[in-house]
Amino acid sequence: MLDLLAADREASERTADQRVELVWSGPEIDGAATRDTAVVVRDLFRSAGSSVLVSGYAVYDGASIFEALWQRWTERPDLVVELYLNVDRKSGDTDPEDVVVSRHRQRFFTKDWPWERRPQVFYDPRSLSLGDAAKSVLHAKCVIVDDSKGFVTSANLTEAAQYRNIEAGVLLNDRLLASRLASQFRQLREKGFVRPL
Repeated sequence: MLDLLAADREASERTADQRVELVWSGPEIDGAATRDTAVVVRDLFRSAGSSVLVSGYAVYDGASIFEALWQRWTERPDLVVELYLNVDRKSGDTDPEDVVVSRHRQRFFTKDWPWERRPQVFYDPRSLSLGDAAKSVLHAKCVIVDDSKGFVTSANLTEAAQYRNIEAGVLLNDRLLASRLASQFRQLREKGFVRPL
């Protein structure tokens, strides 16, 4: 009986280990069971079958990060690609929202997503508020593929965060959690909390 209970517990722990994986950027620790942030992001993009949803705060040199997603999109043209990104207003900038958004759009589609076919990109307009009390940022960082796998991380969409910084995250191989997370973002869009870039 004890052997059966021990085997059952071991199987349960093995299943939990397969559902949630620790993902890490930074110095490698001997004996740590982690996966590399950049590898996980690239693998998720390459495995997408129907949809990819990415949320990020900072994007820098995005073309190198999004290249695997672009390649997958060329292989699967019916893939739905949604990006939820922060649009920031630099300190002292009092330009109208549409001017700031236009500058951001120009930079993003020149440097971070240089390919002709463009994904749906959304931003939180509160990030452009001129009043500190109303200002807010889109700070969530995650990748959700096919509403079945979700990666939640502290890492921005930058080379430093993907490879050098100390960043931690979890990869969720759990359809229920991944679909709930994707739904949160889509509800923001449907209810008008985020706007198209």
